[in-house]
Amino acid sequence: MTNHRQQNGMMVTLMERFKTQRLPRIMEIKEQVDQGNRLGEYDRLFLEEVIKDAQRNIRYVEEIPECQHMFIQLAHLYKQIMDKAVENEQQA
Repeated sequence: MTNHRQQNGMMVTLMERFKTQRLPRIMEIKEQVDQGNRLGEYDRLFLEEVIKDAQRNIRYVEEIPECQHMFIQLAHLYKQIMDKAVENEQQA
């Protein structure tokens, strides 16, 4: 029971951090690359850290269907950003 509560607490913490800190910044980065801007070093490092965090916490995501959907959306958003960033680099 304690392990289950601990996992739930971890998920609540991860989701809150994602919603209040990570997602707004990710959306800012997406807006910038969608406008044709190149991905800056700080933005690239931020996105890299987000993905590393997601990989470290996948065990929590696998157990909760709602989190699985969010994780898939995050991966899709990351791909969109990176594809556009590569396109922008090639056009620079």
